[in-house]
Amino acid sequence: MYLLPFPALCQKKDMKQAISISIFFSIFISCAQVETFTIPSGWDTTAIYSNILERAIPDSSATDFLTSYASLRKHIESKRLELNLQYMKATTQDAKNVCLDSASRYLQMALVENVFPYWYGTAWDFNGISDKPQRGYVACGYFVSTTLKHCGIELNRYKVAQQYSHSIVNTLCSDVKKYTALNALLDYIASQPDNVYVVGLDNHVGFISKQNEAITFIHSSFVGPACVESEQAKESPVLASSRFYVLGNATGNKNLLLHWLQRSPVAIVP
Repeated sequence: MYLLPFPALCQKKDMKQAISISIFFSIFISCAQVETFTIPSGWDTTAIYSNILERAIPDSSATDFLTSYASLRKHIESKRLELNLQYMKATTQDAKNVCLDSASRYLQMALVENVFPYWYGTAWDFNGISDKPQRGYVACGYFVSTTLKHCGIELNRYKVAQQYSHSIVNTLCSDVKKYTALNALLDYIASQPDNVYVVGLDNHVGFISKQNEAITFIHSSFVGPACVESEQAKESPVLASSRFYVLGNATGNKNLLLHWLQRSPVAIVP
């Protein structure tokens, strides 16, 4: 799913919706500057935060584009600290598991709805190592390692990106499985809860997101326009061309979530 920047939304026919969103965004920002502001009971604060950031993403040519991305990273870091504090205060394993579930959902949202869209359209190159969205070139492995690092996962984005695809999956994921048929891989994902997966191909690596029954392949693609893109997994020519697949669950990996919450380094697994 490609998320429209707020300026593009304003160009749509439904101007009432755009105006309403603009007013809500202005009110939210104003309230956020008042220390006594409290979120009404029953509101899903994660969803509110996500929606605000979706519509605040500027055009990549805007002068504040990278500043906005830096602000997003600070928001994610603030939430990570909050979730880690909740985890540290949990006194039972059940309570800790609830915290990890919250961290999993939040990390999935942060990646799919907020971080990835900044990178859509960033040019691919086999040697691309950019750590700035829409600037320079980014190879497939660097897209995976850099976006995770920008969410606060403590890893060496260079060393992770330079591993074989199966090693990247083993390093970041749990429940690692191997397939030789794309249909079998997609059928498995369809049977699982919503999560962000990492998939290693013959000579490629990327994310697969399952969200609200939609299964999308998000990667720095070397075909077509050769850039970071999100496409329906079942229609991806890159996925279809691979002879084998190594799939692992990233946002459902409790070990990775603990590394994220505690900002402890992630070791590379061969």
